[in-house]
Amino acid sequence: MTSSKWRVVSNEMEVTLVLRMKHVQSRIVILGILCVFSLACLLLASYIREYTGRNVYSFLRWDMFLAWVPVVCALLIECIYWGRWTSRGIRVLIMSLLGLIWLAFYPNSAYLITDMLHPFVHYKPAAGMRFTHDIEFWHHLLVFFSAAWVGIMLGIYSLYILHSLVSRSFGTITSWLFVSVVLALSSVGIYIGRFIRWNSWDLLTMPGIRIQELYQMLLDPVRLHHLSSFSLLIFAISIFSYGCVYCFTFIRK
Repeated sequence: MTSSKWRVVSNEMEVTLVLRMKHVQSRIVILGILCVFSLACLLLASYIREYTGRNVYSFLRWDMFLAWVPVVCALLIECIYWGRWTSRGIRVLIMSLLGLIWLAFYPNSAYLITDMLHPFVHYKPAAGMRFTHDIEFWHHLLVFFSAAWVGIMLGIYSLYILHSLVSRSFGTITSWLFVSVVLALSSVGIYIGRFIRWNSWDLLTMPGIRIQELYQMLLDPVRLHHLSSFSLLIFAISIFSYGCVYCFTFIRK
């Protein structure tokens, strides 16, 4: 290899390394911001428990943990995708298994939107006072407004990672079809979690029972209408949020 060709290769490697470092740095910054906001939500919920002397919103710790599971799975998939530590077949197998886990837990991120109903259930206004005039109510609402925002951002973040990988492997059209299908399934999953109270791991522990219950629900016109109406609303919120954030990242590029 001539010296000129070697300099070209060396420069390309240097540029690639710099881009990878910026990529890692951006990942760390985003994760740090999301961690800070997640902890802030939990601390505010803890403050409300201390202030009111009531054991409320303890479930938010678990809900927040489940919302982070898809992010961890997406980051692992990305590491394996770019890694060269084993054969391609093994990497595809591991990524497929992690992808199924990611898909099963993905609704838990945007599920935090539906937790916004809890302030209206658990807040107890003083006698004769309108609840909207009490600052404590706004503390309650702020907890779950912040949690909903964190949940949406966690969902967007993990979906964006896989969207990028699918786009690189299969093209733009396929990647957006992937996004649409995931958000549609997630919307149904959020409905199932909120109204039917299933868990993500039920798909493994009792798949037959859950499939039968889902089949019966789809045959009931009333329940089907309720499911489709709610799922369409969540899907609209999800696709709009994702589209906005995606456009911002595209402008930045």
